[in-house]
Amino acid sequence: MGCLSDLLAIVKRNVDEVDLLVSRYGISELVSDYVLLNAVLHMLQVVIQAIIDMGLHIMVEKRLKAPSTYSEVPIYLNQVGIISVNDSVIFGRMIGFRNVLMHNYSQISIDVLRDILAKALYRDLLKIAVRLYEYAVSNGIDA
Repeated sequence: MGCLSDLLAIVKRNVDEVDLLVSRYGISELVSDYVLLNAVLHMLQVVIQAIIDMGLHIMVEKRLKAPSTYSEVPIYLNQVGIISVNDSVIFGRMIGFRNVLMHNYSQISIDVLRDILAKALYRDLLKIAVRLYEYAVSNGIDA
């Protein structure tokens, strides 16, 4: 199994687990229970980081311009036609969310998390990961 298929499996597992927690507990309980909240935040962080890593792997293999920040990854992937503008925007916003989680730039907004969970925006990340994987397979990149 290649690097990208491993990362895709990580994304899928974590998205499925967030789905399971949302259906089992509901959004209100997830965001009010300390342990559940942190479990969901960690899973989302892992998903976002795995997709960043997928994008970076493709960029290296394709010898694309190296990003100076993670937020440039979706921009560059869109510029070369690997992901759509819409996917680039979604991916970019989720990287911003990840940065807040990772670096504690500010307190995490529970309202933002509620929106992500209520609209199941994390599922869009799985779609982006699948797109990256399919691109890699069709272009002979370690998948």
